[in-house]
Amino acid sequence: MIVPGARIVLGLALLAGGVAASAGGVDGMEFPNQAPSSDGQGHLMLAGSATLQRNFVPFYGAALYVPASVRSAEQLLGGLSPCRIQLVWLTPEMDSDAVHEYWRKALGAAAGSEQAGRVRGQIERLVQAMPAAQRGQRLVFDYVPDAGMKVLVDDRPLVQLAGVEFNRSVLAVWLGTTAPADFRAALVARLGQR
Repeated sequence: MIVPGARIVLGLALLAGGVAASAGGVDGMEFPNQAPSSDGQGHLMLAGSATLQRNFVPFYGAALYVPASVRSAEQLLGGLSPCRIQLVWLTPEMDSDAVHEYWRKALGAAAGSEQAGRVRGQIERLVQAMPAAQRGQRLVFDYVPDAGMKVLVDDRPLVQLAGVEFNRSVLAVWLGTTAPADFRAALVARLGQR
């Protein structure tokens, strides 16, 4: 079961450099309506937010940020637009082995066997870099086409990996055909409304 984001007013900025604005929220987490782009070219807009549940328990909340020019998930999955996924763990705690297993399975399923084979090395580097998860810990997957995918944990850089095909594989975890349909729909709810 997926719980779509609800609109609420945000009283303080939650992202570094973020601005106070109307926001989206899920399961007590608030996501600002916009965030500064990491390439310094303006702001990314909140496209939607959702909570992923496992065994009827909230697993993590996620928000998708995109430039105003992005109008569809397909455009994002093309790999040529900057974007950001912010994820907040809602699970109480997972050791690094469980975290690695989750990401290995999620990325492998999202990429599909053929594409996963081509980006296997990058997937494994990302998986091995992931730390144990704690409730409230924030992960940011920040993609800029010229620089690749930078992953941060609680605002600390974790790893940076280049490649359009790798970016497509990572985004497919949340926006691809293996993602739950209502979760995916909630993440892109505002696309095309601007």
